[in-house]
Amino acid sequence: MKTSLFTMTVSDTFHLEDGRTVFVGPIEAEAKAIPPCDCEILVGDEIKASLRIDGEEIPKGKKTPDRSISTSQRIDLAGYGIGRSGFQIRSKA
Repeated sequence: MKTSLFTMTVSDTFHLEDGRTVFVGPIEAEAKAIPPCDCEILVGDEIKASLRIDGEEIPKGKKTPDRSISTSQRIDLAGYGIGRSGFQIRSKA
């Protein structure tokens, strides 16, 4: 089964004590929930890094337009010249 393509425009990033990184922002996708998949981090049209997403974090309670996905992969955003927001994560085709 092919993973549905999605693109998230990251509005904030959180590094959790358990080592996971959570990305928050609006997602354009066909899928109702984002499964684990290989992704790319883009700034503009330039691919800056690759990472494995563990899937979507489903929030309990208040519904917002923003969604969140997480990775347990260590990623040094600053090392790629990326801040906490203003970039995109896109699933690999």
